[in-house]
Amino acid sequence: MISKVAALLLTSLRWFFLLILLLFSFTSLLWKIWWLGALLLVLAFVLWRKDYIKSAVATAIFILSLPLAFNQISNRMDYFGNLIRTEGSQALNRMERVSIYFSNISMAVGGFLILAPEVAVETLFLMDPRGKDKSFNSDFAMGSKHVREIISNYSQKVEAGSAPLQSKRIPLRWGPGYNTYSMFDYRVALAVAGGGLFLNYEKTENGYTIKCRITISVNYSEDYKLGIFNGYGTRLYIDEAIFSALQELRWFHPYYAHYYWTLDYKN
Repeated sequence: MISKVAALLLTSLRWFFLLILLLFSFTSLLWKIWWLGALLLVLAFVLWRKDYIKSAVATAIFILSLPLAFNQISNRMDYFGNLIRTEGSQALNRMERVSIYFSNISMAVGGFLILAPEVAVETLFLMDPRGKDKSFNSDFAMGSKHVREIISNYSQKVEAGSAPLQSKRIPLRWGPGYNTYSMFDYRVALAVAGGGLFLNYEKTENGYTIKCRITISVNYSEDYKLGIFNGYGTRLYIDEAIFSALQELRWFHPYYAHYYWTLDYKN
């Protein structure tokens, strides 16, 4: 029984990575990074054939080629960014728009792979043409030391009577002058940095029940560039201008995401 479960799990993982490889390959080809798309296709083929030795070799080649891939992706970002800033979103032809659209899906998949599902889901919902607010019952933000400190500090003020039971919007910022990113904060920061935290306190016998909400405007900004890596002759960044262009063209649809959870605060 255990061997059957293990075999089923292995098969599921193989198909999962196969689909991811095909998606990344297709996106690379759309971005005119032909060699990377072809390499990922080869890796997908040998994985589909269950040739694990060749898969390991192809994977090693892929890993060694990552610096070149990152540079070419960044160069393509440069091209799209310059085109959009100088000529506007209408300058993108149909194939370029499709390539950016699929890049959004690839970035979302990347979010799942780095164990940041909230920002991945936010990214995918930008493709929902309704553009309606999305609500989630989740306390994932409590995984951030920064968020916990904000709530703790405000709770102490409430207990001392120096802050109202219902807070105003508390900006969530990470970076110089506020806090620094950490591995524990990264998942939370990716999803809600730039949003606002709202706290509502209800008195109980032993303290307070705190109703928490984070609201974040999910959209791409033309002026924002997210640096991921830059050193040793290799660079990788995301220029949100290329995605904001698809917002202007109504291919992506901004919305507000709301995260709700409840805490107990005891005196």
